[in-house]
Amino acid sequence: MKNKYSVLKEAFDGFAAGAVTPEALKPVAAQPGIYQQRNGAFMARVRVNGGEIPCARLAGLADILDATGGHAHLTSRQDIQLHDIPAERVVDAVVASDHLGLPFKGGGGNTYRNILVSSESGLAEDAAFDVYPYAHALNRAMQGCEKAFALPRKLKIGFFASGRDRLRAAVQDLGFIAQRRDGQEGFTVFAAGGLGRESSVGLELIAFLPASQAVRAAVALTELFYDHGDRANRHQARLRFLLKRLGAEAFQRLYLEYFARTEAPLVHVPADDHLSPLVQELKRGRTVQPAEGFALWEQIAVSATRFGDAVKSVRLFVPYGNLNAGQLRKIAALASEYGSPAVRLLVTQDILLPIVHRSALPGLYKRLREDLAEIDLTFTSYKGHIVTCVGATVCKIGIADSPAVADTIAAELDRHLPPDTPEKLKLLKSVADDLRISGCPNACAGHPAAKLGIEGMRRREGEELKTVCSLFAGAGLGEHGEPRLSARLPDGPVPLERLAQKVLELELGA
Repeated sequence: MKNKYSVLKEAFDGFAAGAVTPEALKPVAAQPGIYQQRNGAFMARVRVNGGEIPCARLAGLADILDATGGHAHLTSRQDIQLHDIPAERVVDAVVASDHLGLPFKGGGGNTYRNILVSSESGLAEDAAFDVYPYAHALNRAMQGCEKAFALPRKLKIGFFASGRDRLRAAVQDLGFIAQRRDGQEGFTVFAAGGLGRESSVGLELIAFLPASQAVRAAVALTELFYDHGDRANRHQARLRFLLKRLGAEAFQRLYLEYFARTEAPLVHVPADDHLSPLVQELKRGRTVQPAEGFALWEQIAVSATRFGDAVKSVRLFVPYGNLNAGQLRKIAALASEYGSPAVRLLVTQDILLPIVHRSALPGLYKRLREDLAEIDLTFTSYKGHIVTCVGATVCKIGIADSPAVADTIAAELDRHLPPDTPEKLKLLKSVADDLRISGCPNACAGHPAAKLGIEGMRRREGEELKTVCSLFAGAGLGEHGEPRLSARLPDGPVPLERLAQKVLELELGA
């Protein structure tokens, strides 16, 4: 283990001694996903493939935070970032995480990034099939592919279990959408989409790919990107710019040439469903009088599953996606106690308990309110529950403080709508699921693919620089299922003091 991270340790030892500059440290630290924050401390990004993490590992990350300091941040790509780690403790955190089975390889830099998986996979009635086994098989294969860690720019891959996620798949560098054809599991495959500067929807490469060929499809695209991506101009290096240069027809033809000559193992998925045995052992709840607010919480946080009315999924709304060590540990313990040996990290920066017995819901709600009273996991306020990037106070390239923008909106929404009204219930779901705020055009919160997106910027007014925001709306699927991004609204930048009212007008038609 020591040799595995020897280059990283040497670089951080030199940095601590003043012999290595931040500029010289960055190329070494970025590839495993370690970046310096504005405050001088570091963020270390832990890859969690598909966002599914055993509760024991979650508790292990809490131990790492206790030892190294800092807090955890859940990302919109289902990673866990360890923030505010002192330079002298970074390598300790990396090695300890690796011991947990969470190695640091490809968390940043020009590599293939964490694989997204739709959190309802294996749970929802409308899921074509469970895509997690394919995501895990692909991750194992890509970890052994040298070219996947020496690309022109980053490569983002996602697996989605339902056709309603067609847009999410189309904005990946490589997106797989599960479908069944004549009883066979397969994928519709999209490529060369992406969000950021010049966001774009990708190209449908393959209408139906047998699911066993998923690794082959990804390795072929990796090889193509390695050979043909722009290594001279970083700002034109993402796969979507290669599609733009070649055109759809030439890009697809080139890809199919690579696919034809690529050799990769077939993916064989066990017939056994790993969730069903766990369902049979779920803890039944004792009779508990539902606490105040339970009915509203049940409507917004509890989802049906394919296992019948007795088995539910439960969403824990994590304010700002941030948790300290003690909160991580308590959530891991609660999930285990209520029958979920693993939790799923959501793209909304929340946590999903995949299976909970319905009779246990009042008790679980009571425990969340009592054992974790210092954090609003049950969404009693809008504050902290609007998805944003980390913002300019942390990110060195950020422009606007997106969490502060979200807080301004949240305060107005809390004042505007009383609790337990139909309007508030509608807005709760919309705010939590469909509103995204990015602090700059890099779109780290994914605002161009949100039903309502906000992009922060700074505008000079006299001697003062003020935050203003552009609004985006309209993302979804067209009449024939074609994915489309949101368009910038023509009203121009909106001042911060008018933003909440504008959100209300767009969301509620107020």
